[in-house]
Amino acid sequence: MTVLGFTRPLPKLEAAVREAEAMGFTVMAAPSMSIRMGDDSEFSRMESALPGSVAIFGSTTAADICRERYGERFPEIFSGATVLAIGSATGDRLESYGLKVSGMPEEFSSYGIMEMLGGSIAGRRVVMVRSDSGTDVLTKGIPEAGAELVDVAVYKLVDAGLTPELEAMMDAISEKRMDWMAFTSPMSARTFFKHVEERFGDSSIMSSNVKVAAIGRPTAEALVKLGRPADLVPEQATFRDLLEAIRLS
Repeated sequence: MTVLGFTRPLPKLEAAVREAEAMGFTVMAAPSMSIRMGDDSEFSRMESALPGSVAIFGSTTAADICRERYGERFPEIFSGATVLAIGSATGDRLESYGLKVSGMPEEFSSYGIMEMLGGSIAGRRVVMVRSDSGTDVLTKGIPEAGAELVDVAVYKLVDAGLTPELEAMMDAISEKRMDWMAFTSPMSARTFFKHVEERFGDSSIMSSNVKVAAIGRPTAEALVKLGRPADLVPEQATFRDLLEAIRLS
């Protein structure tokens, strides 16, 4: 069996392990981040900016956090905005909470949403609903497209630290007992490489000992900056597509 390693935010870890094991992988996994509710001031900024805006949800976590914050009032809070979702899982989650999703890009990434929006947002206000660690693709691209950007961190990502599971994964890579290491966000890649460098002095084991997969273009770009380009990037930036691409490689 293919030995697959990955890190995921703690609330998503158990389900991710089950999904990967159901596809036949031998899984090594560890929490990458813990998730904390954003500051009250962020939600206040968002509520003030929403009427008449284009609201873009960057993840299922952003949807879940807003649902936790607003409860049954969630659809009402966003009723004055045109709601877009970066991926199908996020769109499905929003609709399960009662929001109407008006669209999503063909490529489930920040690049995809910019390609989808094109010049249609010129003169409009765009509210990004995401974490405090999003990529700068949108923070640069939306103003360049002529729109006002309101970038809202509805949740915070905090490094889960050097857990026993993470140490076991790094040892497996060092000893060439892992076939693939999959990264599902730029921040998870940066955090993992930081821990590898702290443990081994550098990240050379990531180049010579294991194949590396990235969930999408922003994560692939982060890996290039870390000195380890991805061996595989799926066509669609979902966790399931990432698993399928690795399984078929």
